[in-house]
Amino acid sequence: MILLVDMDAFFASVEQAHHPQLRGKPVIVCGDPSRRGVVTAASYEARPSGVRAGMPLQEARRLCPDAIYVEGDPEKYVALSLQLLNLYLSITPDVEPFSVDEAFLSVGKPGTTLDDASVIARDLQRTIDARFGLGASIGIGPNKLIAKMAAGVRKPRGLTALDEAGFRAEFWSQEVQALWGVGEKMSARLREIGIMTVGDLGRAPAGPLKAEFGIIGPQLKEAAWGKDDTPLVPYHEGVEAKSMGHEVTLAEDSDDPAMLEGMLLRLSDQVARRLRSEGYVGRTVCVKLRDRRFVTRLRQRVLEGFTAEHRPIFETARALMREHWRGDALRLVGVTVSQLERAPEHDQSELFAHDLKAVRLRTALDRVRDRLGEASLIPAATMTRRRRLKHVPFGPVGGRPGGRARREA
Repeated sequence: MILLVDMDAFFASVEQAHHPQLRGKPVIVCGDPSRRGVVTAASYEARPSGVRAGMPLQEARRLCPDAIYVEGDPEKYVALSLQLLNLYLSITPDVEPFSVDEAFLSVGKPGTTLDDASVIARDLQRTIDARFGLGASIGIGPNKLIAKMAAGVRKPRGLTALDEAGFRAEFWSQEVQALWGVGEKMSARLREIGIMTVGDLGRAPAGPLKAEFGIIGPQLKEAAWGKDDTPLVPYHEGVEAKSMGHEVTLAEDSDDPAMLEGMLLRLSDQVARRLRSEGYVGRTVCVKLRDRRFVTRLRQRVLEGFTAEHRPIFETARALMREHWRGDALRLVGVTVSQLERAPEHDQSELFAHDLKAVRLRTALDRVRDRLGEASLIPAATMTRRRRLKHVPFGPVGGRPGGRARREA
């Protein structure tokens, strides 16, 4: 049986647990509250006002003027997430972290019932509350799909156990976008062919679905019936990263090409550094541009070969921006590298492509960053760009780097 443990309003709840004066009050976690940005998390006391993650802070302030704004502390959240992981591992070795605040657990033996798994889940909820002062909603099902969707049925501190029949009874009447994996664009395409609900999808003929969506069409139909054969990958076996990226919300909207390209250089350097530190090389570069109207453009290009160097990443990102940026003021830029592979231990091609002295210099610079912090060394070309801003979005040299890091796995 599979459990999906979903920590309730994790970042905001952690702040409330650590600061008793925040309990029972609307709390919004974000970047620096004195600067522009977006909502990272909102407590359940703030959500009735319409505040949600990803919303601009300006809009959140309008909707919930009495909210208390707290600057997020990623290191604290990750540390607590690891403590929770150790708790899960004390129950079963079969744990797959799904995000910083979610994890799949395989519990029991063949023949374990929903009631048996519910006893384990309820005990886990009580332990999390007693040990960390946090709430968790838990979904239980015969597979990951049902467990994931069941976890969202009752929140906060809910516990929902569903078999396939229970899944259909719960979700078939809901809009098709409620199905895990069906996003806004796909749901729009489904509605165009007359599929409005999860039940409509389950009853739809497989042939037209395959003609419309290819191989995923029949998979969508299976998912609508609550069927999912996706394996749970235990934590000890590891989950390979699919992409690595960094993005930053600018302190002010900018249409300055020099400043924006300097920002891309810094982001490319950060991504390359992460690739090297985690032992990856990548081949596809994507640039993300978001304007003041929150219209987001994503453009990507495949490199000739795999790399973990910032120069080809930056040159590709810059070319993409020059080709697709319309000159309008931007509020956010980002760089992501995907199509990742594990870097070979001894990359002879790198030694032929670059002077051995340059490779040794890069290694030495990485060691300095390991010791003194990511912002202790930055590309010189970004320094002149930074003076154009009233606020330096990456923090002072030697300080904790800013921006928002993202890892998708």
